[in-house]
Amino acid sequence: MKKCKSCQSMIDDKAKKCPKCQADQRNWFAKHPVITVILIIVAISIFSPKGNKSNTTTSTNKASTGTVKEEVKPTPIEITARAFADDFDENQVAAEAKWSGKLVKFSAKITNITDYGISFSSVASKEFSMAQISCRVKDKQQLMDIKNGQTITVSGIVGTQSIGVIGINDCEIIK
Repeated sequence: MKKCKSCQSMIDDKAKKCPKCQADQRNWFAKHPVITVILIIVAISIFSPKGNKSNTTTSTNKASTGTVKEEVKPTPIEITARAFADDFDENQVAAEAKWSGKLVKFSAKITNITDYGISFSSVASKEFSMAQISCRVKDKQQLMDIKNGQTITVSGIVGTQSIGVIGINDCEIIK
């Protein structure tokens, strides 16, 4: 026996409605199955690992035991941080069309290190440019051996610019 959620009278454990007040005894998810399914799909899409298919090439080699897939990393586009930031300073829309989704490699002086990644400020050639580059690092362990003020080389996939910050995703520190 259990208490009714509404009138607190004792009812059968398996009752879906209270015989006295007719209050629904099911939980929220059982009352809303369609919304529950939608929430599960959204949660799966948010928390599932997302591979960027446009930047990964897969080659297939047939062996006598079956198909073997080996991942081939694309070659990053090498550019100076200054030229990259200047593109965004000159025209953000054109720069995003040109660079978004591309794998780039550049060197710059670190100005901030957080658990999110690395930031590079004052990279543009204009004296009062607000452009900075923010790299979201894939492997946070790589952040352990670097220091602010140090010049490093990174590679990552270009995202968009928001409030002067050019986002680079899946960054790797190249030594």
